[in-house]
Amino acid sequence: MAYSERAHELRRCQAVTGKYGWPCANFAVWGDPSGRCGSHGGRRRVIPRRDYRTMYQPCRCEAYNWPHRPGGGICRWPDEPQCICTLPAGTHSLGYRRPWGRWR
Repeated sequence: MAYSERAHELRRCQAVTGKYGWPCANFAVWGDPSGRCGSHGGRRRVIPRRDYRTMYQPCRCEAYNWPHRPGGGICRWPDEPQCICTLPAGTHSLGYRRPWGRWR
């Protein structure tokens, strides 16, 4: 599910671009105190993929029984979820193997 309009408003970069003063169309970096995107917040360095860690705070709403990405799946962050997943936490690896990568 895509972000709602309210989520777009909260994640939008607060900087203005160009000589016309248009608002920036990018999303702000998670946890940036000024609410700016990577370009306007001074983050021009590209981080190698193997060192990359997620920067968002996990959402703990009732949509899932485990911490999850905000606005992903049935989570409607920052709004309340419309439905609740009934799967218990920790059951993803039971009886399911990913067809890619290593078998753990």
